[in-house]
Amino acid sequence: MFLQRTGHLVILVGVAICAIIGAMKIVAIDGSPHGDRGNTGMLLERYLAGAAEAGAEVERVSAYKLKMEPCCVRMPCWYKTFGVCIYKDECSALMDRMAQADAWVLASPVHVGGMTHGLTRVLERSIMLLSPYFEVGADGRSRHVTSPDATNRKMVLVSTCGFYEDDAFAPLVAQTEDLSHSHGMQFAGALLRPHGLALRFMKAQGLGVEEVLQAAYDAGNELVLTGSMSDETLQKVRQPLMSQEDFIAMMNSAFDRRLACSGGQSGPC
Repeated sequence: MFLQRTGHLVILVGVAICAIIGAMKIVAIDGSPHGDRGNTGMLLERYLAGAAEAGAEVERVSAYKLKMEPCCVRMPCWYKTFGVCIYKDECSALMDRMAQADAWVLASPVHVGGMTHGLTRVLERSIMLLSPYFEVGADGRSRHVTSPDATNRKMVLVSTCGFYEDDAFAPLVAQTEDLSHSHGMQFAGALLRPHGLALRFMKAQGLGVEEVLQAAYDAGNELVLTGSMSDETLQKVRQPLMSQEDFIAMMNSAFDRRLACSGGQSGPC
């Protein structure tokens, strides 16, 4: 029976394809220090829910909860153990699963213009997935030799930032695009939520953030069913939720209350 609603038809066809060729495997690394309680975590949760609804196998890992050693930077995984990390910890096991994943979803608020320390620390360990030898990628740039399966894999960025303007994401997006190049993966796009400090607060106040969260859900759905995310959907995620003037006034008022509540000292009331 033909369904009149195209969206439902796409979902049914996509789920049928997943059943035939196997579900897309997504490994998501939550690089926010606040985890589930943060604004980035809320956006990531909706994105992964949409991907799971479309039939993907989804794993979410908190970078700040991983029991792991930092990369030793001497590259024994290249010169001695050949693709195997010398550390037998939770991050080594994660790298094995990432090597088998169809998509990496990297979530991080903007910290000093880029990724958080927690996410960077995890991704430094991904050097074990590359070869020390060099090659030239399809874009003409040199890189380390990657897995022959890497070109069919996707990388997605999910991020929030405290500033009002979305150009604050530019360094982080460039960092993620470069990482996808280094691993020979396709950069599938970025869910960017400017003035994200207000997202959870506005949701608690009953203000209009549901369209943003629904768009994040739809983007996850689209990645699994089509292999990409539409510009229209990504634009809904980053749409202005208030004027710049109102945002600055709201945030300054919130900081005033916080300082008065804590007697001029940082910390919760």
